[in-house]
Amino acid sequence: MKAIGRSIIIGIAGLGMTSLWMFFPYQSVVSFEKLDRQGKNVYMPIKEGEHFDLKFTHSVHLSDVIEEYEVKNERLYPVQLTYEDTAIGMPSNGSEGETFEMKDGKYYITDLQGFHESISLSVGQVRANHTIIYKDRSYLLKDYVGAGSVINIEADHVSNLELMRGVTFDE
Repeated sequence: MKAIGRSIIIGIAGLGMTSLWMFFPYQSVVSFEKLDRQGKNVYMPIKEGEHFDLKFTHSVHLSDVIEEYEVKNERLYPVQLTYEDTAIGMPSNGSEGETFEMKDGKYYITDLQGFHESISLSVGQVRANHTIIYKDRSYLLKDYVGAGSVINIEADHVSNLELMRGVTFDE
């Protein structure tokens, strides 16, 4: 009888641990969710405090723009903005508390203020080439969510079940 009771307790504990592993949202990610809800969500597992870049080609200047973000407390904190032209659509100076400088033909704004709960983005169809750069790897967004898609980018915590239902950049 004692062996049966012990087996039941071990089985219940195992079921509980499996459920916790499957359903508890502990995995820190940056999610790329299509606003039309067509297709799977795309996830980039990332640790709190780590950085990633959003790189794109500016539609007017046709030069690269790189926005660097830090993931912290389920928010996206801008860290640095790098670009080559200060004309249409790009700042010619930093805001209060920010540092603006030019090095090697590029403009840098650092010490950026504030945070984003999420970022809405229309993934370019022609020239933009919206790319996520993380840990020295590049992921062209249109390959994962489709060109012309409108997506919401946000820091979040998801369960292993949600990760399995979605797509990660490494797949």
